[in-house]
Amino acid sequence: MSSLRPNQALVAEEILLDGRLALFHQRERWLAVADLHFGYELSQRAAGRLVPMWGMASITERLLQLVDEYRPSRLIILGDLVHDSAAAVEARELLKQVRKFCEPIVVAGNHDRQLRGQIELFQSWETEDFHFHHGHCATERSDRIQIIGHHHPAGTISDGAGLRLKCPAFVQQSRCWIMPAFSPWASGTKWTQDEPSRVWLCSPERILRLPASEPAEI
Repeated sequence: MSSLRPNQALVAEEILLDGRLALFHQRERWLAVADLHFGYELSQRAAGRLVPMWGMASITERLLQLVDEYRPSRLIILGDLVHDSAAAVEARELLKQVRKFCEPIVVAGNHDRQLRGQIELFQSWETEDFHFHHGHCATERSDRIQIIGHHHPAGTISDGAGLRLKCPAFVQQSRCWIMPAFSPWASGTKWTQDEPSRVWLCSPERILRLPASEPAEI
C-alpha cells in the first residue's frame, strides 16, 4: 500500500493495523479481529437488563465493511465470537455473510464453549510466521509470533488540562501481539506491561502511537 490513511499504521513489514480494530497482512491476505462478544445485548436482556439493541448491528456493519474493503482470503476471529449461546443463531448468520467474501476461521475463546457442535471452532491457527489463539490459557512456546485477544487492552491520553480520552489499544510486544476488542461494549482494561511494548491507540478516524518512554495508563 503506497500511502496510509490516518486510521492505518504499518506495524510490521506488510502488516497493517486499521483503527477500526483489525489487523491485515497485505501479502498473506488474512484479516484478524478479536473479541466480538456478538449478542452481548441478548445475554443482558435474558438476564433482565434492558440494554439497547445496537451492538450486533454495529459489529456486523463494521466487520463487513472491513472485509469488503480489504478483500482478505481469510478472516481470523481470535476468540469470543459470541458473549454466550444466546446469539448462536445470529452468529451463524454473521459467518454466512462473511463467507460471501472470504473464509472465516473462528478460534475458540473462553466465551465460545457453548458453540461447540454448532459452529466450527479451532483451538488455534498458524501461518508460517504467526500463531493465532485467544490468549485465555497457556500455550506452548513457539518460534512464531503469537497474536491473541482476550485482554481487551485500552490506553488513555490526556491534554494536561483534565481532558482524558480512553481508546482501544493494539499492544505489540516482541513475540506477542494483543488485539483490541472489536465489541462496542468492551470498555477496555488496564494492561500491565511485563516487557517493553509498542502501544497503538485506535479510533475509526485515527491511530496514535504512544511514545515508548511515556508511562501510558494501559
